[in-house]
This record gives sequence, C-alpha cells and structure tokens, in this order.
Amino acid sequence: MNTTKGIVTIVIVVLVVGIIMGGGAYFLSKSRQKKALEELNTAKNLIDNDKIDAALSLLKEHVTKYPRMATMPEALFLLGKILHDHDADRSKSRIVFERILKEYPASPYATQAKYYKALALLDEKKISDDAVDFFKDLLEKPGDKQNAFVAQFGLALAELKDGKTQEPKAKMDDLLDKEIPENLKSRIEDALGNVNLRLLYSPELSEGDESYTTQKGDYIYTLAKKYNITQELLMRCNNISDPKRMGTGQRLKIPKVSFSIVVDKYSNTMTLLSNGKFFKKFKVRTGAYENQTPTGDYKIENKKKDPRWVNPRNHKTYGPGDPENELGTRWMSFQSDMLGIHGTIKPETVGFYSSFGCVGMYSEDVETLFDIIPAGTPVKIVGQMNPRIVEQSKALGFRD
Repeated sequence: MNTTKGIVTIVIVVLVVGIIMGGGAYFLSKSRQKKALEELNTAKNLIDNDKIDAALSLLKEHVTKYPRMATMPEALFLLGKILHDHDADRSKSRIVFERILKEYPASPYATQAKYYKALALLDEKKISDDAVDFFKDLLEKPGDKQNAFVAQFGLALAELKDGKTQEPKAKMDDLLDKEIPENLKSRIEDALGNVNLRLLYSPELSEGDESYTTQKGDYIYTLAKKYNITQELLMRCNNISDPKRMGTGQRLKIPKVSFSIVVDKYSNTMTLLSNGKFFKKFKVRTGAYENQTPTGDYKIENKKKDPRWVNPRNHKTYGPGDPENELGTRWMSFQSDMLGIHGTIKPETVGFYSSFGCVGMYSEDVETLFDIIPAGTPVKIVGQMNPRIVEQSKALGFRD
C-alpha cells in the first residue's frame, strides 16, 4: 500500500514538474516571440527613418537569433532588400531571397523574393543558363505582373548577350509601354538606350531607315541638311572618316530619326526621344536654388564645339580647353546664348542642383548628344525642384 502511495506521489510530482516546465517553456516562447516582433518593428522604424546601417545590423542579428520565429520571412525579406538597394554586390541579396524561396515558399514574401532574385540575376556579367531557366519558369508562372515583366527583360538581356538586337529591343520597347516598377524601369532604359545607340551607329538599316545612293554633287553637309540629321551621325553610321572622300554611287544609310528632349528637374534626368518614343536617358545637373533652370518649351538654337565661357559672376572669359571653363567640350543653347546644354569640368555635380541655370551633363554624354541631335531639336523642361536633392546639393556645397 505504501509502495502504491509512493508511486502515485512520484507520478503527481512528475506531472506537476512537467506542467511547471511546460508552462515555463510556453511563457519563455511567448516572451521570445514578443521580443522578436519588437526587434522587427524596430528594424522597420529604422528603415523608415533612413537609418539603413543600424537596420542592417539589427536584421542580421535577428535572423541568427530567431531562426524558427514567425518573423523570419519578413526579416529575411527586409534584409535582402537592404542588401539589394545598398550593397554593390547584389549576389548577397540573391542568397537571402533564395533562402526565402527554399524555406518559406508559401509565405507572403515569396512572390516578391522571386522578383528581387530576378533583379539580382540581371546584374550578372553573363546571364547563365540557370538564370535563363529561372526567367522562363517565372514567365510561365509569374504569380505577379512585375515578375512577368522582370522575366521578359531577363530573357531580352540574354538575347542581347547572344548577339541579337532587334528582338530584345522590341521586348524592351514593349515593356516601357507598361506600368513597371521604377527599379526595373531604370535598368530597361539603360539597356535599351545602349541598344538604340548601337543600332543608330550601325551601317545596317533598321525599321524606317532609308538607303540612298550618292550622286554627283552630293556632299555630307548637303545630305545632312536635306534629311535633318547631323553630319557627325551621317558619317559615323556609314563609316566615313573623311567627308571629302565620299564618292559617287556610294550607298548610304539615312537614319529615320526625329529627336526631342525632355529634362525633368525633379529627377535631374534628360530623356531623349526619337519619333516620340524613348531613345536614351541621361543624368544631368540643373540650376541651383538661386539660379533655377526655367521650365517651358524651347529648341536647340546653336551648337558649338570647344566653346568659350564667360563667368557670370566676374565676367572673366575662359577659352576652349581651359581647365576652369565650366562648359566643358560642348555647348547647345536653348535660350538665346544665355542658357544651354553643356558638359562640365565637375562631374561630381551631375545629378544635383549646381549650375547657373543651364543643363549640365557628363562629358561623354554631352558629346554623344551633340553628335546626334541637329539644331532645331525641341527641348521641354518640366518639373519642380526635389526637396531631397535640394538638401543634398546644399550639404555638398553645390549652390551654383
């Protein structure tokens, strides 16, 4: 009897201890869940307040400390997005997004993880066969429109790297007609701009181009004027190094282009259009707060290589090639001869509000633009100053 009582007592003690331990574990688990959620919310607040380094450190610690918590999919996604947006090596972000797809394929973040993994794959120097397979699979089962868009672009890039041009160009033209995320749009514009230039400079005819056989009395400058294109473009796309050596009976490509320019002060970008369609986008600088670039409709009035510059502050004149000549190597006026599009000797100011009112470009960009747009090209300047860029410009001392 005493033995039975002893066994019962032991059982009761074991049960009580188990309940106590179970309850302790439950409350400990609840406490860890609460702490994990608080940490995740802290990281999100840091991101909202642009404290990226602190958020990155906290999220790295979080995914190590709480590997089985419900916060993991979101924490991993935020970590991957920071790495994608702020780390030059996007392969790090791809590893994080692949982890989400492997460990949390049913989470609400899986669809976005596919999109950002695809974006990271776009940055590879060579689009691998595995990447192509991923894009094809994504296009067949996108789960989201933006996933279909990024897959289409990925396949277009793969075709470009295989030497094709017309097919990927058509795909990218089609994508720009759709509502696509900005971080994808900028990549497409960059790639498409390069393709458009390559096709423009090629002697091969593209859609709309004409073929012309030279006749006696033809000169480069008369043909350029007749077709409203620049002499530089006509020579380049036909591999003519010396205009005086152009012979009778020579077959020429006449590019079918009609350029116009839109400068957006809010983003400090210049979009070059041809026949009303996107051709190429450039980063520019515009007027500082005290010397804002005026909005409105203008046209290119005159073009000068190696222009001289008169400093509007002290009226001192700087000649071509002078290291202090703010106009750089090219000048294209759009308001009398007071305001224009030009190069810059200070490339670090491009992207900011930092000029006396003109539109400034990187030297290689302004030289490209100069060679392909004729006088008379329409220029539209739109947008208001972006407060964020205003503050950045002032902080860097780019007031004029």
